[in-house]
Amino acid sequence: MTAAWAFTPRTMAKAVRADAVTDGPFLDSRQVVAGVYILDAPDLDAALATAAANPAVRQGGGLEVRPIHSRGVADPSQA
Repeated sequence: MTAAWAFTPRTMAKAVRADAVTDGPFLDSRQVVAGVYILDAPDLDAALATAAANPAVRQGGGLEVRPIHSRGVADPSQA
């Protein structure tokens, strides 16, 4: 293994689509993971802007953005 990160809870997710950013997961399913991007962004707004520029979003799809953490318990107030 070369790296491992824990996702924060689904309640901290933001869904990015071409026309909006909404709270909550992109899909309400635990079985769908098409891929993972790891972004190094100064804050959540910068990560959302980067996600919005992804071709998948511009072509009618969407992405789910969540903070990741490497230890301890995720603090939802930091989202």
